[in-house]
Amino acid sequence: MGLLDMFGKKSPLVDTNAYLSNAPGQLTGAPGATSEGDFAARFIPDDKQYLLNRNKTANPGGFLDLKVKLDAGGRQAFLQAAQGMQGKPVFVSGVLVNDDSQGGKALVQPLDMIYCPIGPDQYPAWFKAIQGNLRDPNAVKVYRIVAATDASKSNKPPRADESRAVHATFPYPPKPNLPKIKIDFEVRATLNLKADFRLNHNLMRQLIELDLGLETAKENGPGVFVGDLVAYWGNE
Repeated sequence: MGLLDMFGKKSPLVDTNAYLSNAPGQLTGAPGATSEGDFAARFIPDDKQYLLNRNKTANPGGFLDLKVKLDAGGRQAFLQAAQGMQGKPVFVSGVLVNDDSQGGKALVQPLDMIYCPIGPDQYPAWFKAIQGNLRDPNAVKVYRIVAATDASKSNKPPRADESRAVHATFPYPPKPNLPKIKIDFEVRATLNLKADFRLNHNLMRQLIELDLGLETAKENGPGVFVGDLVAYWGNE
């Protein structure tokens, strides 16, 4: 059901008890944020089932709005990183709700995380130093990650105060035909506000697993995370 803000006004956002987890797709148009921190982007999911609201009516335009209110300290870094994801395949996690002020339109609010693979022109400087010493400098994968908890002080979207960790998996880059090499990986934050992360190595599935947790406004947050995860074949 919709939530009540501090003045007793009912929110038009209706929790559908659904969650978007690492859904693939693309952003359309330029992500933006207001001076108050209201971030918005448009997401075209590969799976069109996500466009259906609780009445099984598809969103007009073929996209989902992604929304989250950002803490002032992380606003610019989050927005800049998200804008750099245009035209690339992205993966989105967040709470799926319906907006009854727009005819029950489906949207993601709060947005929890977006990540995408990035090209050499966007590689962080710290990784370029590592890449230059690799036997095959192209046997790498680099991902940009943005995540946040909602900073709304009133009229909060559904589940905004719910503590939840986002989980994502990243496949190995193709292995070059070279002897004495091993997979290596690292994640570094360019901005870390009230966030913590853990990397696991799933050797059997050849995946790197990331668990990212951010404190909510109800805890000591809100939190914002912006960073890069790299995977590469290095020397043994």
